[in-house]
Amino acid sequence: MSPSRIIARLGSWWLTAFLLLSLWAVYLLFSFGRNPYPAWIELLFHAPAGIVIYITLIINLLAASIRIALGRLRRPPLSPDYIRSLDIHAVIPIAGEETINETAGLFGMTGSPALIRQQGRRRVTGTWSFLPGTVFRAGLVLVLISLMITAHSRRTHDASLRAGEDRDLLGARVSLSAITADLPADHLQVGDDGTFLLPGVSARIEVDGKTAVVTPGFPTGINGRWYRIRHLGYSQALTVVVHGSKNDVVADLDLLPPGRSSVVSLPTGSAFLTFTLDPDRTITKGLLTGRQYNLVKPAYRVTVQEGKPREKADSRRLLPGERASVGPAQISLGDQGLLIRLQAVSDPGLLPLYAGVVIMLTGLCALCSRFFWYEQEAALVVHGNEILAGTRDEFYKKWGIERFQRRSDALINRS
Repeated sequence: MSPSRIIARLGSWWLTAFLLLSLWAVYLLFSFGRNPYPAWIELLFHAPAGIVIYITLIINLLAASIRIALGRLRRPPLSPDYIRSLDIHAVIPIAGEETINETAGLFGMTGSPALIRQQGRRRVTGTWSFLPGTVFRAGLVLVLISLMITAHSRRTHDASLRAGEDRDLLGARVSLSAITADLPADHLQVGDDGTFLLPGVSARIEVDGKTAVVTPGFPTGINGRWYRIRHLGYSQALTVVVHGSKNDVVADLDLLPPGRSSVVSLPTGSAFLTFTLDPDRTITKGLLTGRQYNLVKPAYRVTVQEGKPREKADSRRLLPGERASVGPAQISLGDQGLLIRLQAVSDPGLLPLYAGVVIMLTGLCALCSRFFWYEQEAALVVHGNEILAGTRDEFYKKWGIERFQRRSDALINRS
């Protein structure tokens, strides 16, 4: 089998449809069970059958682009049979050399009658109109390859960091120098649960000597790794004395949005503390109850538990810098700061994925030009005392046939 035949088989749109229908059928089968999407992703990227379908789809798209490009750029030689294979053709009797000139000029061709008799003439416009589709498929192939690379090589690690701390994340030394957060002093929450966005939150980090600012938005790339803030919390220094045992702790409090609680275990003894944010005031209007919190200088509701249910344990409202007795414990709160949960991602497929999406969108936008940029071909050969002329239009074939009929009828009538 010739290479062109192999490319035609591999690049067939029927094969594309079969592969896509196979993936759809598998997802439909998984939809009758629990968590169909994760199961489908697992099959697609990690099961041998899914990987075979996936790689075959990539090969099919590449072969389709090659098949289309070769079909456009490699033209068959002019012959009477080729003229008859076009959308429409006509036989024009030759009354003289002027008939050949008129026919060639009518279709925008030039050349001496003798040369046209020997070689024929062909005029093609819109030869490169296949490029938008090719660019789109190239971007899609790059996206598919990047997704497979990501599925097998992506590494993710989360870590909580305070200002001044450093940590090894994915083989890189990350130092956090400062945290900036535009927290509200009058955050109002209605109901027991709420949502909390991270506007105005940023952190300055240093990774292997390079400094950058990370935010909760688009990841920041440093030395081939990507960093992003996943969450914001409080760092609270406290001293707890329980039954004569002193414990100095720097607690990481995950209290945002308000309504969440954070448990702090003590190094010695069986007691532990539970922190929640305590509202500055409660607003009731009808059936709705709202609580207002100062998130810049938060107040805590501290509960000390030691062998008692939380409902019966002693609790007290405390502000940073205050000292009080809560049940069997003496609690002294020190400085309060912020902490972030920093996500580090190592993904070799991320940059190619973004590039593939950009290429896909470029090709998709360029496809709009196909409404007026398409291939048109006109050809003629001299066969005996007759001229065989024909045309082919990629789109709007009916209009092209009508245009050709008007031109050919005028020539035949003059002949």
